[in-house]
Amino acid sequence: MIGIGPGDPRYPARLLDLRFPPDPLWLDGDCGVLAGRAVSIVGTRRMTPYGARVARELAAACAGAGIVVVSGLAQGVDSAAHDGALEGQGRTVALLGAGIASYLADVRGRRRRLAHAIRSSGALISEFPPEAPPQKWTFAQRDATIAALGELTVVVEAPVGSGALITAGEARKLGRPVYAVPGPIGVGASMGANALIATGRAKALLDAATLLEAVGGRVRTHSDDPDDLDARILDALAGSPADPDALARRVGLDAAALSTRLARLVIRGEVAVATDGRFLRR
Repeated sequence: MIGIGPGDPRYPARLLDLRFPPDPLWLDGDCGVLAGRAVSIVGTRRMTPYGARVARELAAACAGAGIVVVSGLAQGVDSAAHDGALEGQGRTVALLGAGIASYLADVRGRRRRLAHAIRSSGALISEFPPEAPPQKWTFAQRDATIAALGELTVVVEAPVGSGALITAGEARKLGRPVYAVPGPIGVGASMGANALIATGRAKALLDAATLLEAVGGRVRTHSDDPDDLDARILDALAGSPADPDALARRVGLDAAALSTRLARLVIRGEVAVATDGRFLRR
């Protein structure tokens, strides 16, 4: 773990737009990730399945374009965004509302595993001393830093009063573009995000292509050679089994194309189907 200040060449220049840039900024992971192009993806802790899918897909698209995904490692949309970036074999940064050592000592279960995965493929970052405990005000301050670190902010799902709306407001203060994903009318998880769009405080984000265009990213292209496609699928399954949606994101294929390739690999005996429906390499 290291601490870097505004005078350090490794310090992210975008944070200098804050009125009071974090000094020092504590980091556990790859310091080089701070120099990359970045998008902040945030949302509610109580996401719907729709919000989970959208967050993962947007993050995976960013990963495929070489864009760093920034979020807050909270339950819900934040964790889904980090997951999507990792599944897309990209880099992601988690900004914490507590000191890094304090967070790692307290976190349990799935988010603990996710935190360690993020350290390996990006970085855990905090503006608070390593042992500092989480407090209500630290999360609001953290939200401003999330907004500053991204070139733009995307709100996936956010009810009225959500912390994600604080991040959106801070992004607007910094002159950063804000996008929000439209949700069903009357659904609480989307009321705040829909209000951002309705009042002109955010642009409606309808697909990943629009997000990549806004940040100037390009999707990685892959060879269409059948043998190369098979190799990519087998490589993606080498580490662990995957369901069809996760596997499609890993290899960059649409569902129809992947289904065809998987059927052939199953027939050839190179891939099997587990009892839970996931695919695994033999």
